[in-house]
Amino acid sequence: HQLVLDTVRCMLTAFKSAHELVSAICDALIAHYNTLKKASILHHNLSPGNIIIFLGWGLLIDWDLLKLVNTVGPRQMTCTGTWQFMSMVLLYDQQAPHMFMDNLESSLFILLWMALTNIP
Repeated sequence: HQLVLDTVRCMLTAFKSAHELVSAICDALIAHYNTLKKASILHHNLSPGNIIIFLGWGLLIDWDLLKLVNTVGPRQMTCTGTWQFMSMVLLYDQQAPHMFMDNLESSLFILLWMALTNIP
């Protein structure tokens, strides 16, 4: 764990270009994929507030809802992430397991939301 007491990041909403926005989301997905392959962990809460831009790189933060891939049992709707960015499968089926594909769909919703709400 690290406790940071200074501003070391920019929110995803502070992107300077479309390239920086897409790159930051891509970087976060690459980090998530590597975590999945190396540690069998899924993030479970992809949202614009959990991706930051630091020195031109996108970082995925706020791993407090992470789950091991082999975790069994039903999901709890109250603790699976930000509903606005959840995949359609997870929204409509509370018993569906959370998969990496759900996070890919969430990243698409993040990109769309960021593009539509931050048009100059």
